[in-house]
Amino acid sequence: MAVINSPFESQYGFKGPGFSVDEFGNITATSIITNSGVVEDTDIVDFTITETESADAFLFNNLVGNNPTITLARSKSYKFSITVPGLTFNIYNSDQETLYSTGLRHSDGSVGPDVQGKTSGIVEFLISTEAPNTLYYGNDVANVFGTINIVDPIGVFSTVDVNSTIASTSSLNGALTVAGGVGIEGDLYVGGTLNIDGIGITTISSPTNLELEAANHIVIKIDGTSLGIIKSTGSTIPVVDTNINNTVIGATAPAAAAFTSATVLETTTADSSVTNRQYVDSTALSLAIAFGL
Repeated sequence: MAVINSPFESQYGFKGPGFSVDEFGNITATSIITNSGVVEDTDIVDFTITETESADAFLFNNLVGNNPTITLARSKSYKFSITVPGLTFNIYNSDQETLYSTGLRHSDGSVGPDVQGKTSGIVEFLISTEAPNTLYYGNDVANVFGTINIVDPIGVFSTVDVNSTIASTSSLNGALTVAGGVGIEGDLYVGGTLNIDGIGITTISSPTNLELEAANHIVIKIDGTSLGIIKSTGSTIPVVDTNINNTVIGATAPAAAAFTSATVLETTTADSSVTNRQYVDSTALSLAIAFGL
């Protein structure tokens, strides 16, 4: 039975000479790249690259000027359709000398370093999450080149898993840094230490009640010096240079106290009451008269 090949085409209108399908539905493809997620049309960016007549510059179909700067996002894939027989196409590291081959694939089936130096075909570039901020595209000797700015992607994600273990010592470094504010609708769990790296007076505020809870006790420190702890049985934090208003002190278990000066306004009404001078003077006078002292 004769096999009749025909161009592969989907309902979205994509077709190409690298795909064919026989009458039984068997597909022949030069290469197949799978994607586990849904890819929006805006995520697919194709560049067509040619060269000037003198082969001294790269030309991009949708960008103005020679050797234009392009911006690519991490975790996204880009395709470069190249026709540069007088230049060759290479991706260079941020030092503009060593080749950067991570994530490279060519339509001829080659990958990694074997993709460098191609003059035709399609170069696919999957940007690694660890890619540096700046890369370059250029010819073999890197005297004709352009800049590639690598940025973090912007989008909406159902879940995000950051696998990097880079430690954080300030708000400007770590496995994940956010230049602006962060809004979190649900709970926030922190496995390590929560540091607030603010300028001036840092505020923890709540539009309703603010509850601080600890399984054992709460340690209070100022500038690295421990002032004491608060636990279920009380507090060890000393009361120094502090005004205490409208508060009962030692109501159930009185303790000794020493004051430089004190004023008692109420008259003594019980044996355990604190006396005031007016009561003591009037009582002493009455006793002196009664006993003729």
